Amino acid sequence: MTNIENKKIILQIIPSMEMGGAEMGTLEISRYMKKKGWNVIVASSGGSLVKKLTIKNILHIKLPLKSKNPLIIFFNIFRIAWVIKKNKIKIVHLRSRAPAWSAYYACSMFRGIKIVSTIHGAYSVQNFFKKIYNSIMLKPTSIIAISKYVKNYLLTNYKFSKRKKESIFIIPRGVDLERFDPKNVDSQRLFFLSNNWQLPDGIPIILFPSRIAPFKGHKTLLKAIAILKKDPKIPFICLMPGLVKKNSNYENELNSIIQDNELADYIRFPGLCFDMPAAYKISDIVVSAADKPEGFGRIIIESQSMERPVIASAHGGSLELIKNNYNGLLFKPKNEQDLADKIKYLLRLSQKEKKKIVKRAKEIVNKKYNIDNMCESNFKLYNSIVR
Repeated sequence: MTNIENKKIILQIIPSMEMGGAEMGTLEISRYMKKKGWNVIVASSGGSLVKKLTIKNILHIKLPLKSKNPLIIFFNIFRIAWVIKKNKIKIVHLRSRAPAWSAYYACSMFRGIKIVSTIHGAYSVQNFFKKIYNSIMLKPTSIIAISKYVKNYLLTNYKFSKRKKESIFIIPRGVDLERFDPKNVDSQRLFFLSNNWQLPDGIPIILFPSRIAPFKGHKTLLKAIAILKKDPKIPFICLMPGLVKKNSNYENELNSIIQDNELADYIRFPGLCFDMPAAYKISDIVVSAADKPEGFGRIIIESQSMERPVIASAHGGSLELIKNNYNGLLFKPKNEQDLADKIKYLLRLSQKEKKKIVKRAKEIVNKKYNIDNMCESNFKLYNSIVR
């Protein structure tokens, strides 16, 4: 066993640094910890967010952490151990299961390392072996659940001692209130995005920003669009920015729905968006259509901070963020008719009533879900375990 010096150096482990909730959380906390005087290192397989790390002088180490190949996971143990020893890491923060197996056993080679994990959602418990695979995220010194929903899921599906239960902390995700403020998005950015996406003037925009994956609810929204399209009095364009997984058949499935329902004039897939505040500002309605319960719902609080009305699936973390018809709307998951009805309701709602909804939503986000709260909570947790 090797002794590790008692310095405030943290290693964050994540499969990749592409656009996503877990990845943005990694970036935001890394920036905050750097500002607080900690040395921060992020290990991943790379991605578009790496540039944002290097701008802040945060070291990124590229490792094949996205792979679920057992052999690569095994060799990653020694790769991560080398990173820990070379950089005298004190805390390792795990954010995904496959690299967590490598990191956990790498940490076991050293004394004094504290391990933290963040559970970003409710893992599917398909069988005994899957449950064992998931359980690696529950071994660390401290466990962060990103919502009450996630913590309740853990307590319901896994056995914890009384002491271990006390190591589970709820730290909700946060939004950068300065970046996601409509006052800080100028007309030039709006013009660039509208022109780039070829958006017509005066047509309501429905925005669904999400990774394009089966459980995210793109099919449900497309079917709702097919219903809305039947009413010629409701003009609209639906934008679905996001990345699609390479070699995925899901894109073909979505295209089939679009062709079968003649939706080509109503739908845009503009790809990855690097200016989400502008995307929210040019939209009239934001939809979070997940078919499966999500741990939190970052796009909900981002759009609420940008003063845009949100419609979300009524399950998972969304239920903690939205009270129906108070600070947003909820629809029955996988129910395209209910979603279509809610979209139609918002499109026809008076500006006065919309302003009431978005005002209440923004007040809640400012108070409970701002990025400073999230980062400060992580900072306090890190400090408490290295003393």
